[in-house]
Amino acid sequence: QEQDEIPQITFQDQYFPEHAYSKACLSPAKYELTYNLSVLTGPWGEYSRLLVFSSRFLIRNDSKKYDMEIKQVNSADNSARLVKKGDIIPFHWADTHLPELVCVRPVVRKSQVSTIYCWSGGFDICCLGMLPLRIRQKPQYASSSRGKADFTSGQNEPIRTIRAHVEITKGTGGTGITLSLREENPWGNGSLFRIENRSPFTLWIAQDGVLANPSYSREEIMKELGCTQGGVGCTNGPYENTTTLKGDVVRSMQNVSFGLDVPFRQGKYAGRRVASLKELLLLRAALAPLSSRGGIESTKVIGLTKIGNVMRLSPSKLTTILNDEIVTELLSVRVMGVVCADGPTRVLRFCLTEKEVTAKDTMSNQLRLSALGFENTLHTSSFLNPVQANASEASMRKREPDNELRTCTITAALKTNDLMRNGSLLTEDEARIQAFRGTDHWWLRRTFNNIVNNSRRSDIDRSHHSLSNLETNDCDYIFTFQASFRGFVLSMVDSIPSEIAVASLRSVEALAKWNSKRTTDASAAISIGWLQVDNHCPSAPFPVAVCAEELREESDEDEQLELPRPVLTIGLTFAPKHTSGISCLKSVTIAPRDFSVSVDLGFIVRMQQFLLGIQEHLERRVDYRENNACVALESQEKWTVPDINTIFIERRPSAAAGGADQKLYFAHLTILPCNLSLSVAPARALTHAQAALEGPDAASVHAAVRKGDLLIGDGAGLLRVKTGHHNRTALAVVRGVFRSILVDALLRCDAALLNFPGVALRHHITSGPQLGTYLMAHYLAALRSNVPALLGSLAAFGNPIGLMRGLGDGMSDFVSEPIKGLKKSMEELNPSLFMDGVARGTGSLARHTVGGFADSASMLTETLSKNMAVLTLDRQYAIRRDRRYVQRGAEGPKTTFVDGIGSGGAKLLRGVLDGITGVVKAPMKGAEKNGVEGFAKGVGKGILGLIVKPVIGLTDAATDVMIGVKGSVEGDINNSTRYIKRHQLRPRRALYGQERALQVYRLPDATAASLMMRTRLAGEPYLSHCDVGDRIVILSTKRILVFGMDGMEKLFLKFKLIKNFEVREVFLKGGVSWGVLVFLKVARRNGGEVEVIGCKDKDTTMRLYAQLKRGLHLATTTEDDGI
Repeated sequence: QEQDEIPQITFQDQYFPEHAYSKACLSPAKYELTYNLSVLTGPWGEYSRLLVFSSRFLIRNDSKKYDMEIKQVNSADNSARLVKKGDIIPFHWADTHLPELVCVRPVVRKSQVSTIYCWSGGFDICCLGMLPLRIRQKPQYASSSRGKADFTSGQNEPIRTIRAHVEITKGTGGTGITLSLREENPWGNGSLFRIENRSPFTLWIAQDGVLANPSYSREEIMKELGCTQGGVGCTNGPYENTTTLKGDVVRSMQNVSFGLDVPFRQGKYAGRRVASLKELLLLRAALAPLSSRGGIESTKVIGLTKIGNVMRLSPSKLTTILNDEIVTELLSVRVMGVVCADGPTRVLRFCLTEKEVTAKDTMSNQLRLSALGFENTLHTSSFLNPVQANASEASMRKREPDNELRTCTITAALKTNDLMRNGSLLTEDEARIQAFRGTDHWWLRRTFNNIVNNSRRSDIDRSHHSLSNLETNDCDYIFTFQASFRGFVLSMVDSIPSEIAVASLRSVEALAKWNSKRTTDASAAISIGWLQVDNHCPSAPFPVAVCAEELREESDEDEQLELPRPVLTIGLTFAPKHTSGISCLKSVTIAPRDFSVSVDLGFIVRMQQFLLGIQEHLERRVDYRENNACVALESQEKWTVPDINTIFIERRPSAAAGGADQKLYFAHLTILPCNLSLSVAPARALTHAQAALEGPDAASVHAAVRKGDLLIGDGAGLLRVKTGHHNRTALAVVRGVFRSILVDALLRCDAALLNFPGVALRHHITSGPQLGTYLMAHYLAALRSNVPALLGSLAAFGNPIGLMRGLGDGMSDFVSEPIKGLKKSMEELNPSLFMDGVARGTGSLARHTVGGFADSASMLTETLSKNMAVLTLDRQYAIRRDRRYVQRGAEGPKTTFVDGIGSGGAKLLRGVLDGITGVVKAPMKGAEKNGVEGFAKGVGKGILGLIVKPVIGLTDAATDVMIGVKGSVEGDINNSTRYIKRHQLRPRRALYGQERALQVYRLPDATAASLMMRTRLAGEPYLSHCDVGDRIVILSTKRILVFGMDGMEKLFLKFKLIKNFEVREVFLKGGVSWGVLVFLKVARRNGGEVEVIGCKDKDTTMRLYAQLKRGLHLATTTEDDGI
């Protein structure tokens, strides 16, 4: 091609600026992309799809104050990506040889330095959830920044931790990752983890197993302790930087946030298992610097992942700091730390507690003091040479603390003694209870204003959710809402129009309670007593699509009791409003009952079309004209070309990740497990009357589903059908036959029991979309684990899972029933009860064994005969077989063995006759339709039917015999059935007139319309009906039908043969009564030109007269219009 013919790819500067691109790695394996395939809204959705590619990793900066930098661990600093406040950028790996971990740091510039903060520890960007990252300043800036910032005013607060939240990007099918970064409050307000020190002692903390904390000089430690020049225990001269102390300092009455220096750690042994979050969130705490002798002896480790964990630090172990007298007094004191929850924040609270002094404690203390005295004696002994003495002296100086630290620790010990004398300390049990409450001064029995500094108290009040900031004269209102509904009924009518389903809710209860200031717990609960969805599509194999399993249980008196448990109960408890802005829920409980789902493919497709129609209606754009009239898009002939650029910007993953969703904190989220009984059947073809009433579109859907013309995942819906398709070649016919057989074999299952485990989340922070993604993944995984149960319940395999379940129930009864009988016989001293139990157990085992094998055999033969009926290529023959199965299912009473033999013989004879007569009828029908070509096809169908139809009759006979065996074994009482058979809530809605008008539901009209489908009026639009006493008059848009209470037709007339109506008193067999005279245009065979419809009273006569006149007028108008 010429150069000017090559299409040029250009980028718009407003979407793809030049500065957004930089040099990256050369390995294409590190460029991970995601794609999203979606359907355009409107009419273009039928023909066009939108494919959006995006980077797999997106970084979002949720901070409002700081820019952030992110890079791959161990890569050069010039490969870092800058994420400005509120921006979103894509991220790709910088080096293929480095571990796929990232690290971050805030950008706070000082002078010519890019940032004063170090990089955080590396963490896995693919690990979903939240992580607290410890951020440390560079050594040259750490010393100068401590103690000089105005932290009380909230300005220039140092960044201590950053919250990294890894979540799935919307619209990427679970493959896209969004990492959001935000700094946390250094005092722990709203942070993931917070340390509260309510003891007089200073604490040193660090992540367990990590030596990543910076080295502090003596001056830095004293500044952390709050000692300033001229204060108590401080000296004026310069400090010698000779002592290295490890750990973060938490001074008395201080709160700090806690983060991980090493948020990712690989195992060092075989297998190299990655450390879990539980292993990473282990904290070391001590009453002295961790590297000192006192810190080593007083160090304890606690896990922050479990609420209620406790650690106890012993001040009496600070023997190198305190004298013997003070150590002895501190034997009865412990600094106890309790892991609690303050909304979404995990809090480790320290306080002083009393402890009973035991003999073991006294002896341990004496041994510790003796060992210390021996070391001092050894240090001063004369038998050491000068070199050894100098080394020992240096070692002792290294282990012993400074005078300033000694003074601070002694001051804390003296405060502790004062609290002990005043009786202000709590016991361990009391401290644990009060720590969970977290109210002001929870760590003391009484308030000690003379001990706690006012400045420190202001710091405490900032970190707690106290109500002291509320004015006492403000009014707080308590609201209570309670509603009780008897039930709701939702009728689903599609665009034909035709009612396809009815959903009913019964006994709906709702309750809520909250206060206006949201300072106390708020609760809400909803309960649904019953839920049922009826399938009103014609020829539906299952009249009830969805309902709760209504269990029957046998009591000791052999009485069957119904469990009155609601089908769904939801309970919510909201915590008071939290300062972090996160919605905190203390408890969420969802308790569903076991459900039964019985659907056919025709119902699924029509329900999908109905829901997609609602979606399209809601998304439809409306054009407002000058006269304020609305014109829908479907009424316009021109299709507006969609703006692809705008749609791309709206649907790209970066737009989906552009806003931080509202965070939710669940202290307890529980969804109870439930079971689902699933039954699926192919759709049945509609009769001519049903097809005429439903319309050509619905009839084509049922016909396509029955032939297996399904398209899975094609278009906006999950399942679509290919209507109007005809197999015109021999190869197409063969493909169509096998497709129909495959669909029937793989989609017919009988009562497949699917188990869905429950969900239990404790102290979980998430957002609404992320929670939905998690629950979707949970239940999809549960569905995958139920695939063996689905395959084992297919009717094509004889439902082996159901057979094994029945055998298990029979064996259980065989063992349990004699035991029950034995217990009851011993209680009533009646040996016959034991024999009755043995008889019941043996009978149950026999029923389940024989009936189960007979049921499996009947499924196999039925599947074989149904699929062989497809091989005949005779659609009318297959439809007649479907009608016979529907009639057999509607008969109700069980078939016995004798009945099975009789019906089986009749079907065998019918199969042979159908095969013989088909050899003659099929060529004749083919010749009538398509001449010679049709005659040849008819000959082929006839010969094929002569071979296949007798075999079908034989398999049908075997099916009926097996069903008869099962019915005879089970008898009238089916003890193996645990569930009550459900019936539809009401008959199908009646639609009136030729235009099928939708009106308020009336049960008499619905019953009459349902009854009309069983008469000669089937297939005609329903108009009205009238109960005239001993007879029922049903009017369609074309004819009148009168039948008596015995179901026999009394009168059948067409409107086009009627001249007029008249109301008179007439003489009937019972005497004089009111009636409607029907004057005919043409005399009937008996010579009569008038028919009489008698009524029970004058009001009924006038109502019937009005209906007849209206029907005659509509029929005349329709005939004049040529409809």
